[in-house]
Amino acid sequence: MFGYIKPDKPEMKIREFELFRAYYCGLCKCISARYSQAARLALSYDCTFLGLLLSSLDGKDKSIQPGYCITKPFRKIPVMTRSDIMEYAAGANVLLAYHNLVDDIRDKRPKSLVAIPALYPAYRKARRKYPRLDRCIRNSLKELRDLEENRCDSIDTASRPFSELLAEVVAGFDGLDGQDRQRLERLGYNTGKWLYTIDALDDLEEDMKRGCYNPLALQYLGGSKAYESAIDEIRDQVGFVLRYSLKQVCEAYESLEINRNKPLLDNIIYGGMYKKTDQVLNKGAGV
Repeated sequence: MFGYIKPDKPEMKIREFELFRAYYCGLCKCISARYSQAARLALSYDCTFLGLLLSSLDGKDKSIQPGYCITKPFRKIPVMTRSDIMEYAAGANVLLAYHNLVDDIRDKRPKSLVAIPALYPAYRKARRKYPRLDRCIRNSLKELRDLEENRCDSIDTASRPFSELLAEVVAGFDGLDGQDRQRLERLGYNTGKWLYTIDALDDLEEDMKRGCYNPLALQYLGGSKAYESAIDEIRDQVGFVLRYSLKQVCEAYESLEINRNKPLLDNIIYGGMYKKTDQVLNKGAGV
Protein backbone atom coordinates (compact mmCIF):
# COMPACT_ATOMS: atom_id res chain seq x y z
CA MET A 1 0.00 0.00 0.00
CA PHE A 2 3.07 2.22 0.10
CA GLY A 3 5.42 3.49 -2.58
CA TYR A 4 2.91 5.51 -4.64
CA ILE A 5 3.81 9.00 -3.36
CA LYS A 6 6.72 10.05 -5.55
CA PRO A 7 7.85 13.20 -7.36
CA ASP A 8 7.15 13.72 -11.04
CA LYS A 9 10.84 13.58 -11.97
CA PRO A 10 10.60 14.76 -15.61
CA GLU A 11 8.99 17.99 -14.38
CA MET A 12 11.47 18.64 -11.56
CA LYS A 13 14.09 21.35 -11.69
CA ILE A 14 17.60 20.32 -10.72
CA ARG A 15 17.44 22.14 -7.38
CA GLU A 16 14.13 20.43 -6.55
CA PHE A 17 15.61 17.03 -7.35
CA GLU A 18 18.62 17.78 -5.14
CA LEU A 19 16.35 18.95 -2.32
CA PHE A 20 14.21 15.81 -2.46
CA ARG A 21 17.32 13.66 -2.48
CA ALA A 22 18.63 15.57 0.54
CA TYR A 23 15.46 14.69 2.47
CA TYR A 24 15.54 11.08 1.24
CA CYS A 25 19.20 10.62 2.21
CA GLY A 26 18.68 12.54 5.46
CA LEU A 27 15.84 10.21 6.42
CA CYS A 28 17.99 7.20 5.54
CA LYS A 29 20.84 8.41 7.76
CA CYS A 30 18.41 9.28 10.55
CA ILE A 31 16.97 5.74 10.46
CA SER A 32 20.49 4.32 10.55
CA ALA A 33 21.63 6.50 13.45
CA ARG A 34 18.50 6.07 15.57
CA TYR A 35 17.60 2.45 14.79
CA SER A 36 19.96 0.26 12.76
CA GLN A 37 21.68 -0.22 9.44
CA ALA A 38 19.22 -3.00 8.60
CA ALA A 39 16.26 -0.66 9.15
CA ARG A 40 17.49 1.52 6.29
CA LEU A 41 16.23 -1.15 3.90
CA ALA A 42 12.69 -0.12 4.87
CA LEU A 43 13.25 3.49 3.72
CA SER A 44 10.21 4.77 1.79
CA TYR A 45 9.33 7.68 -0.45
CA ASP A 46 6.10 8.09 1.52
CA CYS A 47 7.90 8.92 4.78
CA THR A 48 10.33 11.13 2.88
CA PHE A 49 7.25 13.09 1.81
CA LEU A 50 6.09 13.15 5.43
CA GLY A 51 9.39 14.64 6.61
CA LEU A 52 9.37 17.14 3.75
CA LEU A 53 5.78 18.23 4.41
CA LEU A 54 6.17 18.68 8.16
CA SER A 55 9.50 20.50 7.72
CA SER A 56 7.83 22.87 5.27
CA LEU A 57 5.37 23.99 7.98
CA ASP A 58 8.10 24.56 10.56
CA GLY A 59 9.41 28.10 10.92
CA LYS A 60 12.90 26.89 11.81
CA ASP A 61 15.68 26.93 9.24
CA LYS A 62 16.76 23.51 8.02
CA SER A 63 20.37 22.72 7.24
CA ILE A 64 21.67 20.62 4.38
CA GLN A 65 25.18 19.28 4.76
CA PRO A 66 27.41 17.31 2.37
CA GLY A 67 27.63 13.63 3.21
CA TYR A 68 28.36 10.20 1.80
CA CYS A 69 26.20 7.24 0.83
CA ILE A 70 27.30 3.61 0.84
CA THR A 71 25.95 3.34 -2.72
CA LYS A 72 28.13 6.29 -3.83
CA PRO A 73 31.14 6.15 -1.48
CA PHE A 74 33.40 8.45 -3.48
CA ARG A 75 31.03 11.33 -4.13
CA LYS A 76 29.51 13.80 -1.70
CA ILE A 77 25.74 14.15 -1.69
CA PRO A 78 23.38 16.67 -0.03
CA VAL A 79 21.93 15.37 3.24
CA MET A 80 19.26 16.99 5.40
CA THR A 81 20.51 17.22 8.97
CA ARG A 82 18.69 15.45 11.80
CA SER A 83 15.81 17.24 13.53
CA ASP A 84 12.78 16.34 15.64
CA ILE A 85 10.71 16.18 12.47
CA MET A 86 13.13 13.88 10.66
CA GLU A 87 13.31 11.73 13.80
CA TYR A 88 9.51 11.45 13.75
CA ALA A 89 9.46 10.53 10.05
CA ALA A 90 12.14 7.90 10.72
CA GLY A 91 10.12 6.38 13.59
CA ALA A 92 6.94 6.36 11.49
CA ASN A 93 8.88 4.70 8.66
CA VAL A 94 10.06 1.88 10.92
CA LEU A 95 6.65 1.33 12.54
CA LEU A 96 4.80 1.27 9.22
CA ALA A 97 7.37 -1.04 7.61
CA TYR A 98 7.25 -3.50 10.49
CA HIS A 99 3.46 -3.72 10.64
CA ASN A 100 3.38 -4.05 6.85
CA LEU A 101 5.69 -7.08 7.12
CA VAL A 102 3.46 -8.60 9.81
CA ASP A 103 0.48 -8.16 7.50
CA ASP A 104 2.39 -9.81 4.65
CA ILE A 105 3.02 -12.84 6.85
CA ARG A 106 -0.67 -13.06 7.71
CA ASP A 107 -1.36 -12.92 3.96
CA LYS A 108 0.99 -15.92 3.52
CA ARG A 109 3.85 -14.06 1.84
CA PRO A 110 6.81 -16.03 3.20
CA LYS A 111 9.51 -13.63 1.99
CA SER A 112 8.58 -11.28 4.84
CA LEU A 113 9.60 -13.92 7.37
CA VAL A 114 13.23 -13.22 6.47
CA ALA A 115 12.94 -9.47 7.06
CA ILE A 116 11.02 -9.54 10.36
CA PRO A 117 13.96 -10.60 12.61
CA ALA A 118 16.20 -7.91 11.07
CA LEU A 119 13.64 -5.14 11.60
CA TYR A 120 12.26 -6.19 15.00
CA PRO A 121 14.97 -4.52 17.18
CA ALA A 122 14.39 -1.24 15.33
CA TYR A 123 10.64 -1.66 15.74
CA ARG A 124 11.01 -2.06 19.53
CA LYS A 125 12.96 1.21 19.72
CA ALA A 126 10.40 3.05 17.59
CA ARG A 127 7.53 1.60 19.63
CA ARG A 128 9.09 2.86 22.87
CA LYS A 129 9.59 6.34 21.42
CA TYR A 130 6.17 6.62 19.72
CA PRO A 131 3.80 4.28 21.65
CA ARG A 132 0.63 6.16 20.69
CA LEU A 133 1.47 6.01 16.99
CA ASP A 134 2.29 2.29 17.25
CA ARG A 135 -1.06 1.58 18.94
CA CYS A 136 -2.91 3.53 16.27
CA ILE A 137 -1.20 1.67 13.43
CA ARG A 138 -1.75 -1.71 15.09
CA ASN A 139 -5.44 -1.05 15.91
CA SER A 140 -6.22 0.39 12.48
CA LEU A 141 -4.62 -2.54 10.67
CA LYS A 142 -6.51 -5.00 12.88
CA GLU A 143 -9.78 -3.28 12.00
CA LEU A 144 -8.77 -3.38 8.35
CA ARG A 145 -8.00 -7.12 8.55
CA ASP A 146 -11.41 -7.75 10.14
CA LEU A 147 -13.13 -5.96 7.27
CA GLU A 148 -11.12 -7.90 4.71
CA GLU A 149 -11.80 -11.25 6.42
CA ASN A 150 -15.52 -10.41 6.34
CA ARG A 151 -15.11 -9.56 2.63
CA CYS A 152 -16.34 -5.98 2.90
CA ASP A 153 -17.76 -4.97 -0.49
CA SER A 154 -17.49 -1.19 -0.11
CA ILE A 155 -14.28 0.67 -0.96
CA ASP A 156 -15.36 3.56 1.27
CA THR A 157 -15.81 1.28 4.29
CA ALA A 158 -12.76 -0.87 3.58
CA SER A 159 -10.47 2.15 3.17
CA ARG A 160 -11.60 3.92 6.37
CA PRO A 161 -9.19 2.25 8.86
CA PHE A 162 -6.21 2.94 6.61
CA SER A 163 -7.39 6.52 6.08
CA GLU A 164 -7.59 7.02 9.85
CA LEU A 165 -4.15 5.47 10.22
CA LEU A 166 -2.63 7.95 7.73
CA ALA A 167 -4.44 10.84 9.39
CA GLU A 168 -2.74 9.96 12.69
CA VAL A 169 0.67 9.47 11.06
CA VAL A 170 0.59 12.77 9.18
CA ALA A 171 -0.79 14.80 12.10
CA GLY A 172 0.88 12.90 14.95
CA PHE A 173 4.00 15.03 15.36
CA ASP A 174 3.95 16.73 18.78
CA GLY A 175 5.23 20.08 17.54
CA LEU A 176 2.10 21.02 15.57
CA ASP A 177 -0.42 23.66 16.58
CA GLY A 178 -4.13 22.84 16.67
CA GLN A 179 -5.07 24.37 13.33
CA ASP A 180 -2.24 22.72 11.43
CA ARG A 181 -3.08 19.41 13.07
CA GLN A 182 -6.69 19.53 11.85
CA ARG A 183 -5.63 20.40 8.32
CA LEU A 184 -2.99 17.68 8.27
CA GLU A 185 -5.51 15.14 9.57
CA ARG A 186 -7.72 15.94 6.59
CA LEU A 187 -4.77 15.70 4.22
CA GLY A 188 -3.64 12.40 5.77
CA TYR A 189 -7.14 10.90 5.79
CA ASN A 190 -7.74 11.56 2.11
CA THR A 191 -4.22 10.50 1.19
CA GLY A 192 -4.94 7.23 2.98
CA LYS A 193 -8.15 6.73 1.02
CA TRP A 194 -6.31 7.46 -2.23
CA LEU A 195 -3.50 5.04 -1.32
CA TYR A 196 -5.84 2.21 -0.35
CA THR A 197 -7.96 2.65 -3.47
CA ILE A 198 -5.09 2.95 -5.94
CA ASP A 199 -3.40 -0.08 -4.40
CA ALA A 200 -6.62 -2.09 -4.73
CA LEU A 201 -6.93 -1.04 -8.38
CA ASP A 202 -3.26 -1.77 -9.09
CA ASP A 203 -3.64 -5.28 -7.58
CA LEU A 204 -7.04 -5.98 -9.12
CA GLU A 205 -5.83 -8.22 -11.96
CA GLU A 206 -3.63 -10.38 -9.74
CA ASP A 207 -6.26 -10.55 -6.98
CA MET A 208 -8.96 -11.66 -9.41
CA LYS A 209 -6.72 -14.35 -10.91
CA ARG A 210 -5.72 -15.68 -7.49
CA GLY A 211 -9.18 -15.34 -5.95
CA CYS A 212 -7.87 -12.93 -3.30
CA TYR A 213 -9.94 -10.32 -1.51
CA ASN A 214 -10.31 -7.02 -3.34
CA PRO A 215 -13.08 -4.57 -2.39
CA LEU A 216 -13.28 -3.16 -5.92
CA ALA A 217 -14.01 -6.58 -7.40
CA LEU A 218 -16.72 -7.22 -4.82
CA GLN A 219 -18.32 -3.77 -5.00
CA TYR A 220 -18.44 -3.31 -8.76
CA LEU A 221 -18.22 -6.83 -10.18
CA GLY A 222 -19.56 -9.21 -7.57
CA GLY A 223 -16.19 -10.96 -7.89
CA SER A 224 -17.43 -12.81 -10.97
CA LYS A 225 -15.97 -11.30 -14.16
CA ALA A 226 -12.62 -11.61 -15.88
CA TYR A 227 -10.20 -8.74 -15.40
CA GLU A 228 -10.06 -7.82 -19.09
CA SER A 229 -13.78 -7.09 -19.26
CA ALA A 230 -13.97 -5.77 -15.71
CA ILE A 231 -11.37 -3.02 -15.88
CA ASP A 232 -13.16 -1.10 -18.63
CA GLU A 233 -16.43 -1.37 -16.71
CA ILE A 234 -15.12 0.08 -13.43
CA ARG A 235 -12.50 2.56 -14.64
CA ASP A 236 -14.82 5.57 -14.51
CA GLN A 237 -16.25 4.74 -11.08
CA VAL A 238 -12.87 4.11 -9.47
CA GLY A 239 -11.39 7.11 -11.27
CA PHE A 240 -14.02 9.29 -9.61
CA VAL A 241 -13.10 7.95 -6.14
CA LEU A 242 -9.38 8.51 -6.76
CA ARG A 243 -9.74 12.02 -8.19
CA TYR A 244 -12.22 13.10 -5.51
CA SER A 245 -9.77 11.91 -2.83
CA LEU A 246 -6.96 13.83 -4.53
CA LYS A 247 -9.16 16.92 -4.72
CA GLN A 248 -9.62 16.71 -0.94
CA VAL A 249 -5.87 16.25 -0.49
CA CYS A 250 -5.21 19.37 -2.58
CA GLU A 251 -7.75 21.46 -0.66
CA ALA A 252 -6.21 20.44 2.66
CA TYR A 253 -2.72 21.14 1.32
CA GLU A 254 -3.74 24.58 0.04
CA SER A 255 -5.13 25.46 3.48
CA LEU A 256 -1.68 24.96 5.07
CA GLU A 257 0.79 27.79 5.52
CA ILE A 258 3.80 26.42 3.65
CA ASN A 259 6.96 28.26 4.68
CA ARG A 260 9.40 26.55 2.32
CA ASN A 261 9.79 23.82 -0.32
CA LYS A 262 6.47 24.66 -2.01
CA PRO A 263 7.62 23.99 -5.61
CA LEU A 264 8.78 20.51 -4.59
CA LEU A 265 5.58 19.76 -2.66
CA ASP A 266 3.51 21.03 -5.61
CA ASN A 267 5.43 18.69 -7.89
CA ILE A 268 4.66 15.66 -5.69
CA ILE A 269 0.98 16.44 -5.05
CA TYR A 270 -0.16 18.01 -8.31
CA GLY A 271 2.31 16.11 -10.49
CA GLY A 272 3.42 12.78 -9.06
CA MET A 273 0.16 11.71 -7.38
CA TYR A 274 -2.01 12.69 -10.34
CA LYS A 275 0.36 11.03 -12.81
CA LYS A 276 0.38 7.82 -10.76
CA THR A 277 -3.42 7.91 -10.73
CA ASP A 278 -3.53 8.10 -14.54
CA GLN A 279 -0.93 5.34 -14.90
CA VAL A 280 -2.85 2.88 -12.73
CA LEU A 281 -6.23 3.81 -14.20
CA ASN A 282 -4.94 3.27 -17.73
CA LYS A 283 -3.34 -0.10 -16.97
CA GLY A 284 -4.75 -2.63 -19.42
CA ALA A 285 -6.34 0.09 -21.56
CA GLY A 286 -3.75 -0.01 -24.33
CA VAL A 287 -2.69 3.61 -23.75
